[in-house]
Amino acid sequence: MKYLRVIALILLFFFSMLFFVQNHELLSTTVRLHLELFGAEFESREIPYYLIVLLAFVAGGFISLVYLLAEKLRLSSELKKGKAQIKDLEEEVNSLRNMPLDDENYTSETPEQQESRP
Repeated sequence: MKYLRVIALILLFFFSMLFFVQNHELLSTTVRLHLELFGAEFESREIPYYLIVLLAFVAGGFISLVYLLAEKLRLSSELKKGKAQIKDLEEEVNSLRNMPLDDENYTSETPEQQESRP
């Protein structure tokens, strides 16, 4: 599994570098971002496209990391609750195993056989 991850990372790096090299001219052009929000206007300085693509990639990776971390924490707490429940049930089974059996309460006879007894 480790090898597959390493290969996937190498392929991702290779294709991203290939993308940047083949589109260097287009990605080097600059753009000015403009945002109008509730009457307020915001404008960035000129930034190259490759920086926008790179920042979007990093932001996506960070958001995925946060999501996966939250999911792992949720699953680990669920696992902890399940293990505690299993432990409680095992203790209950062990306590029931160790209880002495009463002959009066636990017989192998059917109710008809018990009635026919003198």
